[in-house]
Amino acid sequence: MLWIILSVLSGLGDAIIFALMKKLKGVNSSIVVWVHYAFAIPFLLVFLYFSFPENISNNLYWIIPLNSILLLISSYMLLEALQASKISVSLPMLSLTPLFLVLLSYIILKEIPSAWGFVGILLIVVGAYIINIKNGKGFFEPFAALFKIKGSLYVIVVSFIWSITATLYKKGIIESNPVYFTSMTYLFTSAIMLPFLFFNFRGKLTELRQNIKMLLFLGAASAFMTLLSSYAMLFTLASYVISIKRSSLIFSIFIGYFYFKEKNIKNALIGTVIMLIGGVLITLF
Repeated sequence: MLWIILSVLSGLGDAIIFALMKKLKGVNSSIVVWVHYAFAIPFLLVFLYFSFPENISNNLYWIIPLNSILLLISSYMLLEALQASKISVSLPMLSLTPLFLVLLSYIILKEIPSAWGFVGILLIVVGAYIINIKNGKGFFEPFAALFKIKGSLYVIVVSFIWSITATLYKKGIIESNPVYFTSMTYLFTSAIMLPFLFFNFRGKLTELRQNIKMLLFLGAASAFMTLLSSYAMLFTLASYVISIKRSSLIFSIFIGYFYFKEKNIKNALIGTVIMLIGGVLITLF
């Protein structure tokens, strides 16, 4: 099915973005977050030229600003998490997004998964628990660790915010189309960031020049990742797309292991595989 392919490719794009954000640790956070959205705009506008929607709902006047503000908050928190902890420990917490998304998508979009979908959600929670198991720490220690590890706690909050933005994305693309909604969201997000960028950009031009290729790659990856997941949502439930998209966690763990030389990823890998099995159940049944 086309939406599965789009979701997996979007997940790969996510993994690339996470790795680039971690690699750009020495660059000012405001610059990285702004580039994530602003440098994606030229790519999005090319697609928009060929697919401008015939009808645009007035609901977008509140959906786009709200979505942009939430994306901005989550981007700062995710960047902080990536730079404060291991990829293999913090990012698997993103698999909690479908848990939050099921309720929100039902309330806003009237979407609800099957009974097997709820089994999948349970597996996602179990996987998140296993990720934080450490020898000799006791059965309940992993649950406490979710709130002790700074990066993991931040990513849990990001997961909840993303469940809201995923629901808004689905509603937004229904009210216009994937390219238009993504382009306007990125434009609005970049615009409201300009005051923050002004105060943080002075003296940072060297950072921008030195990392320009990586920042351009970040913008391109952001544009294509979002478009792929947005188009996937046209064919199925938002919760299904986000569950399959979490395949980025497997990509991220291997990137953390092979590129960033992170060790002791056994539990993270096992937990993430269980989470992804849960995602498959949500999707296929």
